[in-house]
Amino acid sequence: MSGTLCRIWLILACALPQLVWAAEPAQTIALANGEWAPYLSASLPDKGYASHIVSEAFHRAGIQTRYDFYPWARAEAMVKSGEIAGSVVWSITPERQQFALFSDPVVSDEEVVFHLASRKMAAEKVDDFDGLTMATPNGSRLGIWQEAIAAGRIRSYVTKDIQSGMRQLLLGRLDFFPLIRSVGLSELRRHFTPREQVAIVAAPHVFVRTDYRLMLSRKQPGAEQLLQRFNQGLAALRASGEYRRMERGFLAGRYDPRQLP
Repeated sequence: MSGTLCRIWLILACALPQLVWAAEPAQTIALANGEWAPYLSASLPDKGYASHIVSEAFHRAGIQTRYDFYPWARAEAMVKSGEIAGSVVWSITPERQQFALFSDPVVSDEEVVFHLASRKMAAEKVDDFDGLTMATPNGSRLGIWQEAIAAGRIRSYVTKDIQSGMRQLLLGRLDFFPLIRSVGLSELRRHFTPREQVAIVAAPHVFVRTDYRLMLSRKQPGAEQLLQRFNQGLAALRASGEYRRMERGFLAGRYDPRQLP
């Protein structure tokens, strides 16, 4: 065999495994998703900000994602039973750790207080709101406000949704509205005029900061290895600067369903 033919044979021998690997179909993982704009939604660009991050992190690990949308309780039950590989995105609790593994933080957010810009108020601890009226959207937990509400120090009403609560705030029927900052700002951008938007402000003090993570079922075959690959992909996404670019788009409203002109 001539030297030229030997070189060609060596090149083909080295390239063949790569060609076979490229021809293999990419692994796909099915994840239960829920409605929580602008983080997650079947109607949002890239299925929402958090969904987009998870998809990109898995993509860097050579894995494709498929999102199936369910009510939150149903999604959690499916992960617990092993009916689905995992779900996006959840906070860690001791109960969930019994049946699920959790990734590094995908997104982190902050609960703050929204109030009328025309109203100056102390807003750095729960006691500052004694005697005032707040609201919680239907289905939301009271969290750090529960004790003060149970003691009758703060009055609380349940609203149909966040938009309804913001309307009540504008009408002066509420004194304050505790919400995740980015979710509240997204609702203002989507449903309120520019004049209404500037009439409501988010106080700077952060009452609760929460990390939200990918949750994988412990019954998923190879769950630990899958989680490791995801975390590596997420780290690569951050290191590349792409995560920061996506975050800037998120804060600018890129994942909002629509914006008023």
